[in-house]
Amino acid sequence: MADNDDLDAFLQSLPDKLTEQLSPVIRQQAERLSQAQREALQALEQSPDETGRLEESCVVVPGAHELEWLVQAGGELTTKEVREGSNVAYDYSLGFEYGTSRQPARPFFYPTYNTMRDEMQGVIDKAVNEELSNG
Repeated sequence: MADNDDLDAFLQSLPDKLTEQLSPVIRQQAERLSQAQREALQALEQSPDETGRLEESCVVVPGAHELEWLVQAGGELTTKEVREGSNVAYDYSLGFEYGTSRQPARPFFYPTYNTMRDEMQGVIDKAVNEELSNG
């Protein structure tokens, strides 16, 4: 019976232990990705004024729960009127990533993620396995 109690206690504590150990690891990977995206963006710039506040908009923010960290670019910092007086908002980060009728695409967000995805997942998987082994 004691073995079952020990197993139950271990299983009950597992979600909290995993969250406590993994949240910083996931955040660290998100920060690495965001930094790499800023560096990719810098490599694409042709003039200091070209991207406005796009680089500044590359951030990591908390998600819906402790194990979710969102890597973002664009948004409020990069949204402006399409044309002065049009009252139509446009996030120019999308034009930079995907291109427009007047500007070729200069992707920095998804290619960087796709390049780093497996390595980041490996780091997170290793942290999960270490925590499960320590239990």
